[in-house]
Amino acid sequence: MGTRKAKNIVWGLCLAAMASVVFTGCSKKDDPAPANKITIKYTVTATGVTAEDDIDIWANAGNHDASQYGASVWKINGADQGNADDVHVDDTKFLGATKTYVFETVKPFDFGSLSVAVSNREGAPIILSYKAEINGTVQTNAQNVSVAAGTRHDKQFTYKGQ
Repeated sequence: MGTRKAKNIVWGLCLAAMASVVFTGCSKKDDPAPANKITIKYTVTATGVTAEDDIDIWANAGNHDASQYGASVWKINGADQGNADDVHVDDTKFLGATKTYVFETVKPFDFGSLSVAVSNREGAPIILSYKAEINGTVQTNAQNVSVAAGTRHDKQFTYKGQ
């Protein structure tokens, strides 16, 4: 009878220990606060671009849990870009009639980035303007940057929810 009583006491102590771990180990106090998501709008204009010049504009957006996959992420000048979380416009796009491109996220995300790379090989200056609006507030605004022949202009920007 003593052995059975000891087993019951040990069993009861184990259950009490497990219950205390479950109820204190899974509290919401220890969970990190969810990040605020951001809406992103980039506007890029380049004039004076020739076929010899190089321009690469990259926009990226994502979530820490990769939930952006399988759904639309970006619109460029109002056209949906599918589920690509990285979108790109190069110098061939600026040779036509369109000189301004607007990149917009279709929903809020945890973070985003903008990369602007311009190389003027020869000829007249390239006039470059770009703006980043995060949640409707202008965060980056470079207007009428002149990229002279034989020079480059490279900038990378990152944005995240606070």
